[in-house]
Amino acid sequence: MALAHTFTIALHILFAAAWFGLGLALPALSRAAASGGVPQGGRVITMMNASAVLFYVFAMANWMLGLRLGFEIQYNAWPYHTSLTLGLILVLVQLFVIRPGWNALVAGEVEKGRKRVAMGIGIGHSVWLALFVLMYLGRGVVGG
Repeated sequence: MALAHTFTIALHILFAAAWFGLGLALPALSRAAASGGVPQGGRVITMMNASAVLFYVFAMANWMLGLRLGFEIQYNAWPYHTSLTLGLILVLVQLFVIRPGWNALVAGEVEKGRKRVAMGIGIGHSVWLALFVLMYLGRGVVGG
């Protein structure tokens, strides 16, 4: 079970990093689509959707496996519960702000789409950064 826990942590981090990196490409793709170029971001959006959902699935799996392995002190503390809530917010921003914003952009509602995509990426990256910091709280690295 410890190996499965380690594996879920690795996948959780992998999908979180994938979402962040894919999000960095989206503003340039939005500008290209808005200026009349061929919208190439649909595939990026699909990968971001999958990355966000899998990031959260593996966060929950990590939590459940960690509790079974005896990490109650770390996993039943406020930083972890706050992280789970923020992770859910990240998934919701991806599915209900960024994805619809991109769909509006490629459907011809350029200004509305660009604003929603930019807002979603800004919120998402801010939440991601907060999650990154919370990852270290209560683990003997920062705080207690």
